[in-house]
This record gives sequence, structure tokens and C-alpha cells, in this order.
Amino acid sequence: MKIQNLLIAILFTFLIYSCDNSVGPYGVNYHNKILFTSSRSGTQQLYMMNPDATDIEQITSGQYSHSGGRWSPDAKQIIAGTDENWTTACYSHMVLMYSDGTNRRLLSCGAQMSWSPDGKRIAFAYMPSGELGDITTYIYIINVDGTNTVKLTNNLGVTDNTPSWSPDGTSIAFSSNRDYLTSKFNSEIYLMDVYGNNQTRLTNTITSAGSPQWSPDGTTIAFVADGICLINKDGTNYRQIINDEAGICVYRLPQWSPDGKQLVITWISSDGNAIKKIFIINNDGTGLKTILSDSTAVVSDWSK
Repeated sequence: MKIQNLLIAILFTFLIYSCDNSVGPYGVNYHNKILFTSSRSGTQQLYMMNPDATDIEQITSGQYSHSGGRWSPDAKQIIAGTDENWTTACYSHMVLMYSDGTNRRLLSCGAQMSWSPDGKRIAFAYMPSGELGDITTYIYIINVDGTNTVKLTNNLGVTDNTPSWSPDGTSIAFSSNRDYLTSKFNSEIYLMDVYGNNQTRLTNTITSAGSPQWSPDGTTIAFVADGICLINKDGTNYRQIINDEAGICVYRLPQWSPDGKQLVITWISSDGNAIKKIFIINNDGTGLKTILSDSTAVVSDWSK
């Protein structure tokens, strides 16, 4: 009878995990987790934590660095950048893994990744001829199995980067300096469809805008422009929710909470020491608070 009861318990547990889409490969729930990069252990590696900075866990380790990780839509996988197999022609590889860091497999050269909503494709940026002195950076799409790489932008001498896939799967926001070629450090936010067509400019900051990220409901895009800003997807209602503080700090790399009410951002000191912290802020600019004081920590993502 004891053996029978044990078998029933094991079967019941298996059914729970196999039917629950919120759990990862080993029954761990990776939803509503903040993913960040830190070199606290020496080499840059991926870590995750709860939104209140509890339960910090190291995901990757070893001789190769891992950074810029992004959760898959179901939070069961991560894609990140790594210096494994680094060459002057391939300065960053994309590496796929389970959310616990196991089952690593290199995908392709590239960086600044964004998942399609169905989890089947990755948008990314890559500079294919950097070792030849050509700094042109294009945006591509690739299947998660490494097949069918498609180049979406094709502007020689332009830096198109930081793609962000819309929640409805129809559009990609990205940053580009195509209208500021005399000043390569300035950029704006643009939109295009997933075939690379209908490329249109969304912002007019005059200074520089980058790192676009769609809100979970697909109505708003957060981005960096002398602080953290928001704009409607049609280009209306531009607002800055927090501005950089001259000589003190800058705010970078916004990522939305699953409910769209907050953003997690990286605070970087402007005193030359580049000390970093991780903050959370409400989407109306209120409630700014530090959740993690780690001088090397950079936000990567907030799982849905």
C-alpha cells in the first residue's frame, strides 16, 4: 500500500508539472523574475531574482561570459550573448539555454536579441564586416533552430540595432542613426514590419534615443533619451518619466513588468566609476526605488 501511494504521488506531481505552462524544465516557476548580468563572481554571468531582489540565483557560470539575456515568452528558455568562440569576425555569439542554464547551444553570431511572441524566432543586431572596418550594423531574424536567417535592414554605413518585437508579432521597434550620419552617437526610434518593410521614424528627440521596449499590451514603447521615456506606438504622447542627473547618474535599459505598471531600469553613476544599481519605477514616473545595489549589475529582462 505504501509503494502504491508513493507511485500515485509521483504520478500526480508529474501531471501537475507537465500540464502547468508556468514552470520550467525542472518544475521551477520562472515567471515574474528579473534577469540581470553581473560580474560579482568574476566573469559576467546571468542571474535572476524576484522583483523585490530576494532569491537571487546564478544561472550561468564557467570560463565564458554571458550577458544581455532575454527570457522566452513562456519563460522556459533564455537567449544571451557569450564570448565563446569569439573572433574578430564574430565578436558575440548568441547562445540558447534552458532557464536554469543547462542545455546550452550556440545559435549564431549576433547581439541585442528579442524573441518573437510565439517563441519561434529571434530578432538580433549584427555587424558582419566589423573586422574590415565597416561598422554597418543590420537587423536580422533567425529561427530558434538556427535556420532561415533573414536580413531586415540594408542601409550601408548605418547602425541599426536594439530590435524589440511587438507583442502582437507584427512590428519591430529599433534604434538607428540613419538620420544623424554626421554624428554617429545620435539615434532615433523606428518601426518596421517583420519583413523589414514600412520603416518609419517614431521619435524626434534631436539628441539620441535607443533601447526601445514594447509594453506587454503593445500600446506603448519605453526607450532611453536623456533618461527613461515613453511614447505611444503611433508616435503620440511622448513623455519622460525620469531624467538623467548631470554629473550624478544616467538611467538605462528599461524593461517592463508583466502587468505593464512598472519598469526595471539600470542606474549608472556619472562620476567616472560607472557604479551600477537596479531600480524599479512606476510607469508614471512615481515610486522610484532601489532594489539591488550591485556595482556591476545590468538589467536584462523581466519575465512575463
